[in-house]
Amino acid sequence: MAPHHQDHKDHHPRHFPAELPHHHINHQPAIKYQRRSQFWKKFLTASSFGAILFLLTSQADQAHGHQQPPTPTPSSSDLLEPPPLTFSKGNTFQISIFQDLHFGENAWEEWGPLQDLSTTRVMNTVLDSEPATNLVVLNGDLISGENTYQENSTRYVDQIVEPMVRRGLTWASTYGNHDGDFNLSREGLWEEERKWLGSRTGRMVPTTDNEEEAAAAGVTNYYLPVYPAGCGNRRKQTRQNSSWYRWAANIYQNLNLNLNQNQNAHEEEATDCTAPSLLLWFFDSRGGIKYQQRHPVTGHPLPEPNWVHQSVVDWFTSTSASISAAAGGRVIPSIGFVHIPTNASLALQDSSSQKGGVDANRQPGINDDVPVAQQGQGWCGANGESGGGGGEWCDYGEQDVPFMEAIASTPGMMALFSGHDHGNTWCYKWDGQVPGTSQQKEEEEEEEAVTGDEGGQGNGQGHERYGSWIRGSRQVVVDQEELKEFVIRTHIRLENGEVVGAVTLNATYGEDKYPVTPNEKTHLLDSALEDF
Repeated sequence: MAPHHQDHKDHHPRHFPAELPHHHINHQPAIKYQRRSQFWKKFLTASSFGAILFLLTSQADQAHGHQQPPTPTPSSSDLLEPPPLTFSKGNTFQISIFQDLHFGENAWEEWGPLQDLSTTRVMNTVLDSEPATNLVVLNGDLISGENTYQENSTRYVDQIVEPMVRRGLTWASTYGNHDGDFNLSREGLWEEERKWLGSRTGRMVPTTDNEEEAAAAGVTNYYLPVYPAGCGNRRKQTRQNSSWYRWAANIYQNLNLNLNQNQNAHEEEATDCTAPSLLLWFFDSRGGIKYQQRHPVTGHPLPEPNWVHQSVVDWFTSTSASISAAAGGRVIPSIGFVHIPTNASLALQDSSSQKGGVDANRQPGINDDVPVAQQGQGWCGANGESGGGGGEWCDYGEQDVPFMEAIASTPGMMALFSGHDHGNTWCYKWDGQVPGTSQQKEEEEEEEAVTGDEGGQGNGQGHERYGSWIRGSRQVVVDQEELKEFVIRTHIRLENGEVVGAVTLNATYGEDKYPVTPNEKTHLLDSALEDF
């Protein structure tokens, strides 16, 4: 796929080695010293930090005469799902979003591994500054797939998830255009990620055994329900009855970690745990390069379409309707995550539009990536043919129109968070018609905010790739009382500990005025990277 003039990420040369050279060294820190295929063994070696603490706490318990639970021999199915997500005791639910991390970039050069370490430092700093985090969302481009070797491309997962494993936090991922490449399989990435107890990353589409159809839809298409405070204890009762769960929970408790999203295990159970209070939807916008596939004539690697597939749209529409029907027709508030933004973000960013584009006070945030690189960019026709694949180049093929229509017409959908463009961190209310779709969003309290937090100061935590904006993480805070009015709050926690861009996404967002977000650069704060 031919690079476009805005997506500087694709301007780097691609490397497609046939095999891992004998002289190549994977510079990433050794999080585990031995790979184990069984899930329970992977848990025991969660990280060097976890392994050491497990040893120390075991010795301490023996010294105090505590009897250790017997080590079971569970099947891998025992670890398929962590306990359900619930609101905290204070009736809030907080999400820390990390995206465009780009681990593994130029691992053969000195600056590559150093930037991976800097990215990990940012994640640790943010999570230390946001102790109320209930869930971490990795919103695409976890790895720079074009810079990896087939033999070790998925191993970066271990380094990426270490900050969450250390804190006993769970996470959920979407995959971006750099998470699928000639040497990096999206399926392999998902399989590696799912070996961790803390991973909630799912795959619900398609429901078919046809491998070709399954590959077309992408991987990270799924939803996560969030239940009221106290429902976690009730809904995990079956899991707790197993000896494996009790054993794993005991280890987490010994490590002073938390298997239940920083909740008090004795908090009072809610009266109704049959239906979720909040739905989190995750979509795979695909893009990048097909794994180990070349054009039969040119021999060039084959590009992957860069929009949410129609089968995913159909699944989302039918599933959201079924969930609402099961809840007695109640509208359940929802938040979506996708890596590549839709054409709606580009239209709302346009300063020549009727709304006048991004305003520094009404949509505070960095707005340096103009125009937004949207889904369908560089692909022509209804089915899509990429200029990079030998077809005629076009700016935009409108393939994301069905996805936009579905998002805009789904009751209760409050916000769609995207990444991809590292220099944008704004949010914008999408309350009407946008180019490329005839769908009209009604003026309701649950009007949604289409976000442009596309990396950079808001969500571009990775020190790799283009841009020197100060790194940080978008935080999304949902209060159960405010949720009744379809209101959510969001801010950006910077790597220096400061908070910027705090806004309330409500009925008056876009009219309310907020402080201007400063546009600072990372190199002003990170002297260790001045030479790179």
